[in-house]
Amino acid sequence: MVGRNLKRLRQRSGLTQDDLAERLHVTRQAVSAWETGKNQPDAETLTALAEALGTDIRELIYGPGAVEEGYARFQRRYVVCTVLCAVVVLAWLVMEVTLEPYLYRLRMETFTVLPGLVYLLVVPPLGVLAAGCLIPAFASLWADIRVRSVRARRVLLVLGLLALLYYIVWAAAYSGLLPRILNQWRPWWLWVMKLATVGNDLLRYSSMAVSGCTLFLSLNR
Repeated sequence: MVGRNLKRLRQRSGLTQDDLAERLHVTRQAVSAWETGKNQPDAETLTALAEALGTDIRELIYGPGAVEEGYARFQRRYVVCTVLCAVVVLAWLVMEVTLEPYLYRLRMETFTVLPGLVYLLVVPPLGVLAAGCLIPAFASLWADIRVRSVRARRVLLVLGLLALLYYIVWAAAYSGLLPRILNQWRPWWLWVMKLATVGNDLLRYSSMAVSGCTLFLSLNR
């Protein structure tokens, strides 16, 4: 019975026998023996298996779904994450109203571009990234939205990093840093500059929001 439950829970987590064996610092043959019933894990091993699979030891004994516990609302980590993201978003909105007009006027009067460029490339994207993270963090205060599958979390992590990479490439091209680095590959550099021109605010900032949301979900275990 334990062996069958172990196999189902391992598959639910998206792990192979090798993955689970690596987490427990045992051989794949040991995991296989537990799943086929040739050997029975002791109490200490059952506890380690439950921790490695992110489940309750009772699910290993009685089967997946045997433990139905209510989701703990307003967990501290989600409260802290929600408050931090909300503070960043609020600070960004306040700066949009107060600081951004000042920087625009400074550029018009003194032709000083650097402060406005730094603001454009740093503050709004951080605000949008925090807003994207704020949505799932706020939802987690009331509901369990954790992604159980390890494979699915890895996919979300890759998507989040790719969305973040798009903005980094755009920022490097917009600031002039990328052309200087890639000047020897002029055809590719022209293509990147075209991408930077086409990438409007909606596309760039939506990619940052998606990045914040997917990175939160991929790292929330």
